[in-house]
Amino acid sequence: MTKERPHLGWVRFITALAGVLTLLAILSTWVDRQVFDNQEWGDTSLELLQDPEIRQQVANFAVDELYANVDVEGQLRQNLDKVNEDLGEVLAGPLAGFGRQGADELALRALESEQIQSLWRDANMAAHKTLVDLIEDRGEIVRTTDGQVTLQLKPLIVEIADQVGLGKQARDKIPESVGEIEIVDSDEIEQVQTVARLIHGTALVTAILAIALIALAVYLSPGYRWLTLLWIVVALIVVALLVLVIRSVAGNVLIPELATPDVEPAAHNAWNIATELLKSIAWTVIWAAVALLALAWLISPHSTAGRAREFLAVPFGRYTGPTFGLIGLVALVFLLMGAGDGREFLIRLEIVLFAGLGAWFFRRQLMLEFPDADLAGLREFGERARGRAKEAWAGRPKNIQMPKIGGKGAAETDGGLEGSPGETAGPAEAETAVLSQPAAEPRPAPAPAAPVASSGSGRLDQLEQLGKLKEAGVLDEAEFAAEKKRILESE
Repeated sequence: MTKERPHLGWVRFITALAGVLTLLAILSTWVDRQVFDNQEWGDTSLELLQDPEIRQQVANFAVDELYANVDVEGQLRQNLDKVNEDLGEVLAGPLAGFGRQGADELALRALESEQIQSLWRDANMAAHKTLVDLIEDRGEIVRTTDGQVTLQLKPLIVEIADQVGLGKQARDKIPESVGEIEIVDSDEIEQVQTVARLIHGTALVTAILAIALIALAVYLSPGYRWLTLLWIVVALIVVALLVLVIRSVAGNVLIPELATPDVEPAAHNAWNIATELLKSIAWTVIWAAVALLALAWLISPHSTAGRAREFLAVPFGRYTGPTFGLIGLVALVFLLMGAGDGREFLIRLEIVLFAGLGAWFFRRQLMLEFPDADLAGLREFGERARGRAKEAWAGRPKNIQMPKIGGKGAAETDGGLEGSPGETAGPAEAETAVLSQPAAEPRPAPAPAAPVASSGSGRLDQLEQLGKLKEAGVLDEAEFAAEKKRILESE
């Protein structure tokens, strides 16, 4: 076993370690991008507001803050007193309550507009930028904000107040502190910075190490590299599925503990939206595992894989320059897709380097396995494929006649067969008519010739039998006469 599969124990250990690091890389990358990527944060916040359940809760919050800081009933009484004091005393309260119901509907409708959603997104991105600056220990931010990060929603409340006709009162009476949602307090700054720096570095280090360990495991398993790739595929898929399970279970466990029943549906939707990036990363790992599975098949000892390698030996062996040029172009595009993020670019660069080394060693193996590979094999394959196609075409069913299904067309056809006046049956109808006519009764075959008799008594017996056949209708007049003449002329 040792000779057939060298370093087997190390390969298994490295494969398991790569799976653990992949799990850490997925989770830390999700937290890292969700916390540090301002664009990702803004897009997520906009998706949150576009969810109906979450939008309902934001509308309720905005109207609650508006009515808590603006005396709507007093404002209505003051306006009605100008008309009639008694009228203001009686109607101010009911109108304020009715206005509250209408304000909820108007606020919900206002949150669907692009203007309000833009204010929401800007407020979230501003708070996120302050948070990132604080985590990265920028002293100016700490001094100007007293070490706190808050989400400022007063502009959103004022804008909704405009929609319900209370914009002036909201601007005059709502203090600046209304609509402030504290994200990080000054007492928590040091802890947040420590955790953030840990996650910030873990996402990059674990991803780079996981890829390096996968390459090392493949390198240490000569003679059974395709089996090692299969183990790696299984490890990656198990890890990705585990992440998806954690996402689902964590949402079902944490939301009921943290959210009240009335906001629980909105909290579930917020969790699903906030962890959509985590789900996307897990699926990316699964698709990478599928690509490695295809590679494992390609280098396996299976006969179909051998034919595929023989096919690839032609471009890798005879057209090395164009082949590697095409691979380099694909690698360049892959790198440019991650150029906007330094950490992602480093991970993509590592993948390209290991893939390039793998392609070079794969070419060398192809040249050892198929040193004389040329286009003749491709031509033979094409000729075999054409021959099989011709055989299949020649063996196809022929002269298949589909039966006619009854209906209007069939009734018209039957009428044509009966020879209705003024109608002439076409070839198809005529053929159908012939097939549908009852077959004529077969004409009886002539009786077999009687054996030649050697005596007169035998001849009389034959004539007697011939007469009985005529009487029975088996023989007509002409046949009877012919047979009679033959019997009489015989010796």
